[in-house]
Amino acid sequence: MIRRTRQRDSVVRALRKAGRPLSPPEILDAARHDCPGLGLRTVYRHIRELSEAGQLVGVDYPGQPLRYEPAAAGHHAHFICRRCQRVFDLPGDIPDIPVKPPPGFRLSGQETVFYGTCAECAGDQP
Repeated sequence: MIRRTRQRDSVVRALRKAGRPLSPPEILDAARHDCPGLGLRTVYRHIRELSEAGQLVGVDYPGQPLRYEPAAAGHHAHFICRRCQRVFDLPGDIPDIPVKPPPGFRLSGQETVFYGTCAECAGDQP
């Protein structure tokens, strides 16, 4: 069991409120609203502890910084904005694609990612 602290709670709240995977600097920016003295080193420590406890999972795509989201999100697809590089969760289930790996290979998972421009970057925000 992880000990609850104001700093840890602010990290978790920032991730839940964002509703999308965040990089450690993004987590810091969002969590500082609740906890002004929070530092990046502390954010990394809480990410490590929450990940080890199974409460956070990493979202890792080539050419992108490692981001984190609550583990309860389950298997889902992501959308990466080609302009701002932010990653967003896509709602709904994306069925696994049946794949037969080459001989001797072991499949350990599947990720689905879509690319485009987010509403903010496209100028579609009110």
